[in-house]
Amino acid sequence: MRQKQKIGIIVFVVVMLVAFAAFYTANGNKSDLTESEAISLLKVAYPEYKNYPNDNLPPQSIQTKQATNGWYVAFVQEGSGRPILEARCFLVIDDKTIKSIGEYAPEVGEDRYDLSGENIFNLWVE
Repeated sequence: MRQKQKIGIIVFVVVMLVAFAAFYTANGNKSDLTESEAISLLKVAYPEYKNYPNDNLPPQSIQTKQATNGWYVAFVQEGSGRPILEARCFLVIDDKTIKSIGEYAPEVGEDRYDLSGENIFNLWVE
């Protein structure tokens, strides 16, 4: 009788460990936000960016950079003759919290030509 109880307890423990492992595998990575999810969350929270990216004049682009806890996302309005008309950077954290990191709107003559592509993050991120 005790032998059956021991076997039953062992089987129960093994089943629980397998169930926990399966649950963790299925749900463990749910907190890792993808780049496209971060962009989508921002477009919902800030409808003025819903048409980004596009090649209309002036062109509008989205730049991203992975952070340790989410994604940096910059919406950049590029110029013709001026490299950047304006840009706004956000950090979308893995728990889907959005933080505004900063804005860049250079005055005439303050243009920086070193901020193309991912270099835009040099304004806000070390």
